Amino acid sequence: MTRIRANCPGCGEVDLTPPDVTLRIMRASDGLVGDGSTYRFLCPACDELVTKPADERIAQLLSTGGVPIEELEDIDAILQTLLPPHPERPASGPAFTADDVLAMHELLQGDDWFERLLTP
Repeated sequence: MTRIRANCPGCGEVDLTPPDVTLRIMRASDGLVGDGSTYRFLCPACDELVTKPADERIAQLLSTGGVPIEELEDIDAILQTLLPPHPERPASGPAFTADDVLAMHELLQGDDWFERLLTP
């Protein structure tokens, strides 16, 4: 069986087998292994979960060695389709000012504030 040597931050070099390691690949737009790709293993000496970055070369070595692969979607692309725009990309319109805060405060003082908010 293939032996894989990896480094645990606490124990140093350890020997692993392909089932001991998981390769998580995040594909870049060009189809190559992108940023965010990692491999992880449970250190046989200290039982710590170790996660390390995986570039194209490391991913190629691990995959040809029989390491299980998890293909991940581009999370940024997924989030852009599911979530509304972030406040750093606000909708157009006037900025909220201190006067707006004061007006809202005064509005909330009355018992009919909710109805007043609903009227245009």
